[in-house]
Amino acid sequence: MGAIFFYIFIYFLGYYGSNVLNMFTVRPLITNRFTAALIPVFCIALLHGYMIVTKPPPASQDITVESALFTYVAMPVVIVTLGAFYFMWNARRSEEEEAEEAARRAAEDAEDDDDESLKDEQETSGASTADKTTSDADEKRN
Repeated sequence: MGAIFFYIFIYFLGYYGSNVLNMFTVRPLITNRFTAALIPVFCIALLHGYMIVTKPPPASQDITVESALFTYVAMPVVIVTLGAFYFMWNARRSEEEEAEEAARRAAEDAEDDDDESLKDEQETSGASTADKTTSDADEKRN
C-alpha cells in the first residue's frame, strides 16, 4: 500500500514540476502534463526494480523477487498510469464540454443580437414611418 502512495507522490511531483517549468518559460514546453508526469514514475520504477533485483530480500520476509517486483513496482506503476490516462481523458472531455457550451452561448448571443437589431430596425423604421405619416398629414392640412 505504501508503494502506491509513493508512486502517486512521484507522479504529482512530476505533474506540478512540469507546471512550474511551463510557468518559467514564455511558451509552454510541456503540452501534456498528464503523460509527462509519468516519466519520473517510470524512472523511479526502473531504479526501484533494479534495487529489488540486485539486493537480497530481507531475512525477516518470506518473499520472492518476482512477487516483490509485482507488489512494489509493477502494480503501483500500472495503477498510477491508469489514473493518469483517466484524468487526461476526463480533462479532455470537460474541455470539449466547455467548448460546446461556449459555442452554444455564442450562438444564443448572436440570436439575441439579431433579435435586438431587428427590434431596433423596426423601432427606427416605425418612427420614420410615423414621421412620414405625420408630415403627410400636415401637408394635407395646409
